[in-house]
Amino acid sequence: MAVSSITIRNDIAEIRQLAQWAGQFCDANGLRALENRLTLVLEELLTNVIAYGYDDDTAHRIDVRLTWDDGMLTAVFTDDGRPFDPHDVQHSAMMGSLEDRPVGGLGIHLILTTMDRVDYARIDGHNRTTMTLAVKPPRA
Repeated sequence: MAVSSITIRNDIAEIRQLAQWAGQFCDANGLRALENRLTLVLEELLTNVIAYGYDDDTAHRIDVRLTWDDGMLTAVFTDDGRPFDPHDVQHSAMMGSLEDRPVGGLGIHLILTTMDRVDYARIDGHNRTTMTLAVKPPRA
């Protein structure tokens, strides 16, 4: 089992650090083929937390943990922003013409459709979003 954690601030400039860290995790664990997919999902969730999670301009910490174990990739985001369950987002982001679609929701739609499973819990005043992806071994 491989586990790595990072703590970042609720600052959009932290996306670069998050992407580099995720890339290093993928490289170290033979998951290079998943790097773009994982990075996109992590960046989308971080962007949503930063944009919609806080009512103040103070620094908040966001903890991210990646685990690779027996073909299962798990990413856990923990933040102290306002409660936000990704499953509560209207899934109208992909319906209708571009002109008729509401603003927002596309990133959450992407997360929910890219990962095999997305779970949410509110624990001790913190959001915990757990995203998992089963990875099949490459064919010989």
